Amino acid sequence: MKVIAMAARKGGCGKTTLTTHLAVAGVQNGKRVAIIDLDPQSTAAEWSDGRGDDPPDVISTQPTRLGKVLAGMGDGYDLVLIDTPPTTGEADRLAIEAANLVLIPTRIQTSDIAAVLRSVERAAGQEKPTFVVFNDESAARRKSVAEETRRVLGTKGIEVAPQIIHSRVVYGESQDVSRTALETDPTSTAAVEIRSLYEWVVQQLNGKATKPQKRKTGA
Repeated sequence: MKVIAMAARKGGCGKTTLTTHLAVAGVQNGKRVAIIDLDPQSTAAEWSDGRGDDPPDVISTQPTRLGKVLAGMGDGYDLVLIDTPPTTGEADRLAIEAANLVLIPTRIQTSDIAAVLRSVERAAGQEKPTFVVFNDESAARRKSVAEETRRVLGTKGIEVAPQIIHSRVVYGESQDVSRTALETDPTSTAAVEIRSLYEWVVQQLNGKATKPQKRKTGA
């Protein structure tokens, strides 16, 4: 069983939407997938309620019970995504501790990037492979902005996933009916972006991810 921690200390970056989409991508790839919802707002759990018996399974629990929940899963799942609340505290620490891979969704904005640095610092302290994912990014923004942000993060020893997930109406519309773009509009650009990111994530989980670089100071 592989575990991904979705860690983002700033709200509004589309973390839960990305979590549910990656989970459904895994289901469509034939994997047994679960989401563990540690967010008190229980957004992922409510999304699951509207799906009836359709996978992925979503388990809402408290951070202090994360270890027991994961242990109880045994060999029942191939992939587990942990959705954490957008706050500092034990939730992200415990999620990162349990993870094989850490993904940090962020928008390309100054305040969001500042939160990314704190999340990366925590993951690096636990020596977990960690990647930033540019998420909910405006499709109208110049590509050079993302490229420059990627370069600046690279100077700090922070790796960024090659795929950019852009803001698209279909994400919100599909979430509103407890689905994903992969299900409501499987040939859409949004679905293509998610599948591409999922395939890359699987590669990292299968051994291509490396331990995080040491943060560079003075950059």
